[in-house]
Amino acid sequence: MSKSAPPTENSPIHACPSCKSPLRPLVGKMGPFWGCSGFPNCKTTLNDVDGKPTTEINEEYRCPICTRRLVKADGNYWFCSGYSKGCKITLEDEEGVPKTAFRCQECGSLLVKRNGKNGYFWGCSEYPQCSTTYSDLEDRPNY
Repeated sequence: MSKSAPPTENSPIHACPSCKSPLRPLVGKMGPFWGCSGFPNCKTTLNDVDGKPTTEINEEYRCPICTRRLVKADGNYWFCSGYSKGCKITLEDEEGVPKTAFRCQECGSLLVKRNGKNGYFWGCSEYPQCSTTYSDLEDRPNY
């Protein structure tokens, strides 16, 4: 079930492209989106990017591997909507948004932050098949 996003005092009114009713910000299993206030007669929805309705997909809610939409699970994590098609990516929830993930530039798999004898570093999740590592630079891999 979708929940309405908290209203803001100065939020502009955006018209539904289908029926011209006002769109309203909502929060669903795939993150924030805009839905027509004419629902159930009009089922138009648009994605939310920077608090505005659009047909573009917010990059924060894309799978870092296959670029499909991420879905919020009933726990504290997100999973790829392509899970049934073989993409088994899961990301932690970070205040309602999927945690930022980084890819290995060698093989394309996800990187994992690890603590070694010389401090933190980023290593490929496919180790030992891929032994690529990156130093940690302000909680990000230093490519």
